Amino acid sequence: MRKESRAPVALAILDTGYLLPEDALLALVQTRDQLRLLARLTEPAASHDDAELAVSPMALAHCFDRLAGDLQGVIDAAHWRRPSQ
Repeated sequence: MRKESRAPVALAILDTGYLLPEDALLALVQTRDQLRLLARLTEPAASHDDAELAVSPMALAHCFDRLAGDLQGVIDAAHWRRPSQ
C-alpha cells in the first residue's frame, strides 16, 4: 500500500460552494480510514508470514455495502451554498 502524504488543510469562508456539516465530515474521515484498513487486510501477505487473516467475500461485501451507505449519507448532507447577493 502506498504512503499518503498529509498536507495541512486550510479552511476559508467562501461565498459559494458545497458545505459539509461537521458530522458528515467525520463520517467521511471514518470511511476513508475503514477503506485503508480494508486495503491493508486484503494486501497479499509475505510468503514467510505465518499470521494470515482470511477475509471472506461475504464479509467484504458487507463492509463495502456499509461504506457505500455511509458515503451516501455524506453526499445527502452536502449542500450547495449560493453566492450572497
